[in-house]
Amino acid sequence: EEVVDVGALLAGLIEEFGRDPNDASTRIDYGSQVERGTVLARIDDRLYAAAVDRARAVLGQAQAGVEKAEAELVATRSRLKQAERDWKRAEELKPARAISDPEYDAARIVDEAAQAAAAAGEASVHLARTTVEVAKADLKQAEVNLGYCTITSPIKGVIIDRRVNVGQTVVSSLSAPSLFLLAKDLTRLQVWASVNEADIGHIKVKQPVKFTVDAHR
Repeated sequence: EEVVDVGALLAGLIEEFGRDPNDASTRIDYGSQVERGTVLARIDDRLYAAAVDRARAVLGQAQAGVEKAEAELVATRSRLKQAERDWKRAEELKPARAISDPEYDAARIVDEAAQAAAAAGEASVHLARTTVEVAKADLKQAEVNLGYCTITSPIKGVIIDRRVNVGQTVVSSLSAPSLFLLAKDLTRLQVWASVNEADIGHIKVKQPVKFTVDAHR
């Protein structure tokens, strides 16, 4: 009555099938009884493992960028404090004409430039921290994809159809390709039968029914 299609979310080569829980010397196949979480198959994960390594390296680079931006911001703020002191001194000396107009203008320009540099430094730190968050998200996605290379059973049941072979390439598309068909309970079946039109009037709910199937003993 209840079957579950087990597919693959990633494209790749089927590297191996999992071990049969009831016989470790054999691989998962038709008729294998599996538990929830039993490994059914593994996709070649070398490309996805490399993506994780690359994402981890990018994250490390982004974190180093934050440290660099923060250090540069500290230096910029120090220059801003010095420029503010020079500008304040110039304002105090201006009324007494103890400073020339070019020196006064230069102090003001340096102060304005230092303020702009400090604002830019704060923006750089914010951007660097945002880059770290993006890198963390990319790493998490890469790790999730790597985990999808191991295909496990979502239910306890019996494999009634295996649709792939070792060495076969699974191609990712809009719909996940079906690899295994699992039945939850083989004692609960749903039978579709054709009934003669002359006999349909005798059919009742909960009526005992006998049916036959063609099979080889």
